[in-house]
Amino acid sequence: MKTTTQGDDWFLLFREGDKNAFREVFERYYRPISYFALKILRDNTYAEDIVSETFRKAWDRKDKFATPRHLENFLYLVTRNACISYLRGDRVNQSTTREWIRMAEDNERADSSIDLERVQTKLMEVIFQKLQGLPGGEVIRMSYLEGKSTREIASELRMTENNVYIIKSRSLKVLRTMLTKNEWMFFVLIFMQW
Repeated sequence: MKTTTQGDDWFLLFREGDKNAFREVFERYYRPISYFALKILRDNTYAEDIVSETFRKAWDRKDKFATPRHLENFLYLVTRNACISYLRGDRVNQSTTREWIRMAEDNERADSSIDLERVQTKLMEVIFQKLQGLPGGEVIRMSYLEGKSTREIASELRMTENNVYIIKSRSLKVLRTMLTKNEWMFFVLIFMQW
């Protein structure tokens, strides 16, 4: 349930330790930060743990944040650093670790990379919201976001593969009209390639 604080009131209340304001911070940032972590780790279990810990750290430091942007930057930076630390650990295959460390070092040299990730996660949020209200959105989500085959979707939803094709086709047409040109291009570039 969303709180109804106006402007930056939620932020001021959060800084003062208001638990409802913390819920609003969580609702505002959880999905984008989770997507960000999942994109780095490609493992939902560890991504959820890292994101939960990031929000705990933000709560512990709530009175240190000067602006909502400062809080948002903190969430992204702490999440990124925790993901990189995890990938450097012994629990991950060495070749994957080397690849992610190289990418992390490249990101440190390019200050704009976090901003790009932030834009991408915000676009993801828009697409998720549109899919929730879209007839057939579940088929699109299962196909492009979860990477399931037509056969798997048909089996899970107890329908024929032909019906899955039809629903997917119609839903994509409707989704395209719901998204801006840039949002649609993002969807095509990111998800249609999976």
